[in-house]
Amino acid sequence: MKLEEMGTEMKRILFGLIGIIGAGVFWISGITGLASEEGEHEISYDQVASESERAGSSEVGVEGMTPIYGTDIVDGVYEVTVESSSSMFPIEKAVLTVENGSMTAVLTMGGQGYLKVFPGTGVEAAASDLSAYIDFQVDEEGKHTFTIPVEALDEPIACAAFSRNREKWYDRFLLFEAESLPEDAVLVELPDYEALRQASKEKRIAALREENGINGESAGGQGDGYVQPALIEMEDGEYAIEVEVKGGTGRTTVSSPAGLTVRDGYAYARIEWSSSNYDYMLVGGKKYLPLYEEGYSTFEIPITVFNEPMEVIADTTAMSTPHEITYQLIFHGDGIMSKNQTPQAAARRVVYMVFAIMLVCALVSYINKRKRRG
Repeated sequence: MKLEEMGTEMKRILFGLIGIIGAGVFWISGITGLASEEGEHEISYDQVASESERAGSSEVGVEGMTPIYGTDIVDGVYEVTVESSSSMFPIEKAVLTVENGSMTAVLTMGGQGYLKVFPGTGVEAAASDLSAYIDFQVDEEGKHTFTIPVEALDEPIACAAFSRNREKWYDRFLLFEAESLPEDAVLVELPDYEALRQASKEKRIAALREENGINGESAGGQGDGYVQPALIEMEDGEYAIEVEVKGGTGRTTVSSPAGLTVRDGYAYARIEWSSSNYDYMLVGGKKYLPLYEEGYSTFEIPITVFNEPMEVIADTTAMSTPHEITYQLIFHGDGIMSKNQTPQAAARRVVYMVFAIMLVCALVSYINKRKRRG
């Protein structure tokens, strides 16, 4: 073989070896990279959210509730109302199955933010085996569902949820409401839930009054900061103003016209809700307590703006635990009238007139009877 041919052959072998080695390196690096990528995406279930990360959670249930167990309920399948301690764990629907004294519930979630749940606390979940976790299922509508055991109704149940994005366990508490079941489904007598809520509301108001040093029916605003009422070019006195409310569920209303008080040129409104279940209002971060303990919830608050939505927060005890709900009140500056021009005042005048007529009729009848006897 000539020298030139030998050199060409050696080059071909050398290039072949380099290609083989390069392919091997590429293959090995690919495997290593894949393993590394899998390692980066491997989920660690030993993480638990701190208390500060669980901000926004609230208690569930109301004082005086007693647990209702599966043995107290007729076997069957029921749609049940369930309260979550966190708005970040929204439950659209819950279906309860009762069989031989045991209960399970299928929770249809309002989102897809959780991969797994655990019947217990986040700390217990982090210390448990993977086999103890409950995976989500996808229903026919594409919703995520979890099927969990239910120990009792009307009793808070710990249910840790593992966040898809944050990869941490979050403590949640659920309360399945026995009063939402059909009457013939429960074998024991249920408490008067309205009375329990009213007692809870009165207790909270009393505590708030004591905390803020409020006695009797005085209910000025409490809290840090100052809420600037709107100026109004009217003489100090009592008036009425048209008001509308937006927000919430849309079922709650306020009396309109509302009482309008002008003090030192500033405007204040007396808001009467169509419910007796509100125990305080927040305006600009300042807390206002009810004027009265009985009847519809009534508050005196500053009007900060006319003819535009004014955001307020009202805390309701209508649910098993108090919840703050955001509303918008619109005070119509062109709807101000004399206090005597309100429908309420007109109704009172009619009532007084009717009583006066009845009194006159009774007096005339009495006089006529006396005359006939004479």
